[in-house]
Amino acid sequence: MATAIVAIPPLKDDELLSRVIRYMERSLSEAGFSNIVFCGPLKSVEIPGSAALTTYIDYAYASSRGLLNSCIEANVQPPVALIRGSQPYLSPEAYTEALWALNSFNRPIVVLSRGGRGLSTPILLSSIRLLRRVMKLNSRFKLASAMVRFLIENKRDILLVEVKDECLGVRLRPSACLSRISD
Repeated sequence: MATAIVAIPPLKDDELLSRVIRYMERSLSEAGFSNIVFCGPLKSVEIPGSAALTTYIDYAYASSRGLLNSCIEANVQPPVALIRGSQPYLSPEAYTEALWALNSFNRPIVVLSRGGRGLSTPILLSSIRLLRRVMKLNSRFKLASAMVRFLIENKRDILLVEVKDECLGVRLRPSACLSRISD
């Protein structure tokens, strides 16, 4: 049972956030994630709830420092994907490639790459021990910084997986990738 933990950023556009969550839930489900956790300011967001094991944790925050401690539930089983919701446009095929690589090669961490450059989200982890390391860093640093520091500290354990998804790493703002999340 693969788990995806999506840290949703504070966003004033509830309609856009609802569309992003619907798209990500669909993409992650199609890729084989059976346990999906959305965590962030979700109070005024329309929650689709179409995947069987999706959890929504409404957590308003001013800083993402310590966010993972509020988002991680006891039933999280590896493999685990940590995803910053500020980059939501990844296709189901890209997530599928990442899961396949994590299960097929002898590396405990998978990071997607475009053009030979690894990006800090999503990060796929093969164990809860690795997730705890990221959580410990997140207690000291904002989530993005914690994820980058984790990757630097564990660079020998990383498998970079090149994907051809033009929306990999594209931030949540009006962009060409916004058409992906249209209903």
